Parts: sequence; structure tokens; C-alpha cells
Amino acid sequence: MQIAVNYSLPLARLIKDGSVHVDLIKCPDWEGLLDEASLYGSITIHFDLKAGLGRTFGFDFERIKAFKEKTATPHVNTHLVAPSNFEHTDPIERSKINTLWREEISRMTDYFGPTGVALEHFPFTEKTPHLRYATDSQVFTNVIEDTNCMLLLDLAHVRITTNALGLDAKKYITSLPVNRLVEMHITGIKFYNGVLEDHFELDEEDWALLEWALSQIRSGAWRKPEILAFEYGGIGEVFVWRTNQAVLREQVPRLYEAVHAA
Repeated sequence: MQIAVNYSLPLARLIKDGSVHVDLIKCPDWEGLLDEASLYGSITIHFDLKAGLGRTFGFDFERIKAFKEKTATPHVNTHLVAPSNFEHTDPIERSKINTLWREEISRMTDYFGPTGVALEHFPFTEKTPHLRYATDSQVFTNVIEDTNCMLLLDLAHVRITTNALGLDAKKYITSLPVNRLVEMHITGIKFYNGVLEDHFELDEEDWALLEWALSQIRSGAWRKPEILAFEYGGIGEVFVWRTNQAVLREQVPRLYEAVHAA
């Protein structure tokens, strides 16, 4: 299992002066950014693919394959979503979205192979009611099992979703197909503009959930993922304001030690 951290200029400075060590630098599939980030270490790419909108039918998978091979990224990730006007209580709409999910993901697994595609869900909040059905653990599990793809488990997304639904985070995770786990993400969560959001520094509740997850991996109860990504920091206005070099200096070494001990 390797530790990856979102690429940011503060992270680059810390790597350059030897303050932190990472196995991989996590980047979006931006050509110029990949060249810049590769100066500081090996790259793993997080793709912006979404199943449930029908857009992947016209997607250039050759481009993704080229990025994947260039960086030795082990799998292509995609998110399970639904249109903003999706009505999750309508059985006809449920049937249609289930068919679309399977068609889109099967197209990816046909191209990259079943173990080459990892499925992740977005966090559900009161501001994203259209994602309620997509984040149901049994629905999500059924899609993975039916398409034979792999699981990308985002612990922050789980915390946000279970908080909104009043569920226990550990029970929710245990109900997912952890035998198909290939990648795990973690960040802290905070209330921002009245709703829980991720990509913040870790607090003690985050560390406790991570330690529990790592204990499940150590015990063999879960499949050992290839990557654990700390999705803190980044490039662009969405991330720059919440990228603190002091946080990276303190939390990346702690994560590195925890992951390699596991």
C-alpha cells in the first residue's frame, strides 16, 4: 500500500526540502500539471469520470489510457452519480439509472478490464438529494458486483453521507464490497456554507476512523488497497485557500508512518 497526496505548491516545497516523503503525488489529468508535479515524484492520476449522466459513451478512452500508461496509474476511477433532476423515489427512474450505470461502467471495464476500474460515490447531503439513491450502500454494492469492477472507498465521503442519513459510518463501510477494495481516500470534513464538506485537515475523529480501517486491512478482513490518498491541498481556487503547509508538514509524515506500518 502506497501513500499518495494531492499535488500542491506547498507539498512540492516540503518534498524538495526533505520535510515530508510520499510514495505518489495525486493529480488530475492535466498535461502541464503532470509535467510539473513529476519533478517531485511518481504520479497517480484521479480521473474526473462520472457514471450516470451518459457522457462516458462519447469519452476518449484512448486519451485516458495514454495518461494511465504514462504514469503507471493502476486503475481508472469513476464516480456513481445521477442527474440533478433525478427522483430517487420513482421506480421507473430507478430502473433507467440502474441500466445506465451498468452500461457506462461495463464500457469502461470492457476497455480497461474489471480490475482496471474503481467505483467511488460522491457524498450525500441535504443539498444533493439526487444522489440519495446512488449512495445507498446496497445499491452501490449491487453495481460493483454486477459490473465486476473494484471499490474506491472515500472515508470522508462516508462520514458526510452517514452524518446526513443518521447512520453509523463503520456499519455503512462494512456493508460495502471491501473484498474489492483497491484505493482509499481520506481528508477532514468541516461545515462550510451550512453543509459538511471534505478536503480539510484531519481531526481526531478522522484519525480514529482511519486507524479502524487500517486495522481491518491488517487483519485481512478487507482487501489491501494499492493506494491510500490524502486528498488535502491542491491547485486552483477550490483548493488553494484550504492548503496549509503547516498541516502538510504535520499530517503527511503521520499518515506515511501509519500506512507503511499497515
